[in-house]
Amino acid sequence: MSKYAVIKVGSSQERVSVGDEFSVSSSFEEKTVVPILVSTRKGQIVVDDKELKNYKVELEHLSASKSKKINIFQYKNKTGNRRRVGYRENSKIVKVKSIQGLESAEEE
Repeated sequence: MSKYAVIKVGSSQERVSVGDEFSVSSSFEEKTVVPILVSTRKGQIVVDDKELKNYKVELEHLSASKSKKINIFQYKNKTGNRRRVGYRENSKIVKVKSIQGLESAEEE
């Protein structure tokens, strides 16, 4: 996987290439994202903000889902106070359609 981009999704960063599918928060609505870092060829990385404006990552929404259940257990000693709660966050499955700008970088 020599051609990839690193994009910011919410509060996290994802390393993606064309065709990758990954999970994002349900509040994430963007269709195109400007990457933070781009690897055009093996060993060559672009991190300059002026050059990164030439690249865009196009995303496609595939489906909605829920994340794996997180079990929360609260316990207080000597009082008999116990509480068990489960939590599942809503999420979306997103696919990378294309990374615009990589084609022109190959020709250089």
